[in-house]
Amino acid sequence: RLLKIICSNLKGVILFIDDLQWSDTATLDLLKSLVLDGEIPSLLVVGAYREDEVPDHHPLVLHIGDLEQMNVSITQIKIGNLGVDNVIPLVADALGMDADDEKVISLA
Repeated sequence: RLLKIICSNLKGVILFIDDLQWSDTATLDLLKSLVLDGEIPSLLVVGAYREDEVPDHHPLVLHIGDLEQMNVSITQIKIGNLGVDNVIPLVADALGMDADDEKVISLA
């Protein structure tokens, strides 16, 4: 009910859930019920998971399949790992160090 009230009073709500590869069936059932609840307006559910940790028999895969069979619109975007060249500036910025510093490069 709380989510219904929040979504009713806002122009749109994005519910982002990370690490779905660790979710249990009860959590996935809750997410499925939220997605299927026609009384929750303007709700976008975004989930992220590590594809290499979700085999075909994983509950997440089964729940996604169920939703697809119910004609729920699901868009999957596959994002690969960041390369070292992408990580170096992030580490340097986080540590307040120069990207050319050997310590930064070794941490990346």
